[in-house]
Amino acid sequence: MKSLTKRMFRRVRLFFDGRKDILKHADPATIPSDSYLRAVDVLDNVVRECMHVSKGYGGISSPTTRHFYASVLFTALITRGATLAILMPHTPWAKKIIEHWDYASIATLTRTMLETRVAFFYLCAEECSQDEWDCRWNLFNLHDCTARIKLFRNMDEASPDINGFEEQAEELRERLRSNNRFQALPERQQVKFLRGHDAYLYPLEETAERAGIEKRIFRFIYIMFSANVHSLPMSFYRMNEGQRGRGIPSDTEEGYTSMCLSFAATMLVRTRDEVHRMFDAIPRATS
Repeated sequence: MKSLTKRMFRRVRLFFDGRKDILKHADPATIPSDSYLRAVDVLDNVVRECMHVSKGYGGISSPTTRHFYASVLFTALITRGATLAILMPHTPWAKKIIEHWDYASIATLTRTMLETRVAFFYLCAEECSQDEWDCRWNLFNLHDCTARIKLFRNMDEASPDINGFEEQAEELRERLRSNNRFQALPERQQVKFLRGHDAYLYPLEETAERAGIEKRIFRFIYIMFSANVHSLPMSFYRMNEGQRGRGIPSDTEEGYTSMCLSFAATMLVRTRDEVHRMFDAIPRATS
């Protein structure tokens, strides 16, 4: 028993000694710039407000599939925004032993928010004809179906679920073939889309531009964020030059993190405004 107690105390001592060492190297005394703290404050307030907006529209029956997926995608965007708020250094959302700086992880999360924002605009907010919307919707469904087929085949080629997805995929192809908007596409594009590998009718950067993100900015951000998502060379080359990627504060870490927080806040605000436009017009049930 005494031996066990000694081992426990030794482990506790090593833990606290290790934590002191971490705190020493993390340089907790470093004070971030006013511009960074403003970015933290903006994201904090925007996420909280979006949560309030989402809750305010809770319980409203969606009159269309557009409205249903607007609520789904807005919720997903807020959830990622809240996670970003928890991760950001000097956040009011969490208590931390140290302020851990990792803009690469924050950039990865911000890229998912970018793609969620584009999906929201494309499927829910952008005005288009019913034929166009049906074409977009069924293309999304076909992409989802073929992705599931690929997933199940990689798990078990004999999976009984595959046949059902293949039947559904063929039904979706027939829907697309009979759609007026799809029929207006060049034959080469029709063949490509019927494979089910593309979720969008248009290039992502074009849709993003219509959603309020300049093509130049979209390309810059997408290339930069994707490098971190996939751990491409640009994500870890020259780490020492900018004192980045080590979890400690630096001008590079602060600058890139600020950019991500500000961009995320902007996407949330635009989506929030579109949610207001979509749901304000729906009559509320009176008790």
